[in-house]
Amino acid sequence: MKIKKLISFFIILLIIFSFSGCDKLDKVEVKMGLKNQDFDYMQQGKIKKIIIQSTRDKGFRFVVTSSKTINEIYDILSSAKPAQSKSTLDPDYTFDLYKSDTVKFDSFNYIAGLDKKDGGNLYNGKKSYIVSKRIDSDILKDFWDTDAKRLPTSFSKVYYPMISDALSKYEATGVDKNKKVGINIKDDVEAAKFILSTEVEDFKKKLDDNVSLITDDKDNNDIDELVSTYGYKSDVYKSIITFYDKKTMIQKKYYLIGTYSPYKDNWGITIYESEPNDF
Repeated sequence: MKIKKLISFFIILLIIFSFSGCDKLDKVEVKMGLKNQDFDYMQQGKIKKIIIQSTRDKGFRFVVTSSKTINEIYDILSSAKPAQSKSTLDPDYTFDLYKSDTVKFDSFNYIAGLDKKDGGNLYNGKKSYIVSKRIDSDILKDFWDTDAKRLPTSFSKVYYPMISDALSKYEATGVDKNKKVGINIKDDVEAAKFILSTEVEDFKKKLDDNVSLITDDKDNNDIDELVSTYGYKSDVYKSIITFYDKKTMIQKKYYLIGTYSPYKDNWGITIYESEPNDF
């Protein structure tokens, strides 16, 4: 099977290099399904600005005006494969493409870090595409790196374990395990820009049957777990997690500090029942 794929690859190379000129090369790539023409307008100079906006934090966005970066985005999008359906996950970003400072040409929703088997991760009301993770590693990462000193290292490796550790400590106080617990991260404003749908989905799969994430205000849980990021930098993450039993109306608050060890490449989490002096 591998040999057949290798032979096919070399045949593709021979066909491509047998043509001369960019136009002919592009046509070959389109015919072979290696490229689409849906985003050619970007290469024609019609797009002057791209705004990449977090769907969870309205104050967190990137504005792209560099023709070099716009061409890089075009290169990634032009190699995207059309998908029959979009992913069911919530989008992490919107990509708004502008003809000028004020005139929008098109808009797309984007889900970061999605595997191709899960459906289209770039889509709007007209089409869906499976986009390479290069858009995460080559485009989005560059914007994140401008503030790298403040970004928590491996955010998902401290944020979700904190939530689970706090819940385990709370349940150890004698809480009825049959009570339904709803975890509220949707109101954690400070963490919103770091939260990605693929990581949330991975976290949900690890939860016990009586635990779920709160998605709206109409939940039927017995206990709410409210997560509030208190502060962070690259190697320290602080959070306050509050449990509220709706029947007894008893509230329990925990203070959590995560400390990153570059030598072990992991986070150590400490939980306090009262606010520590260095919090």
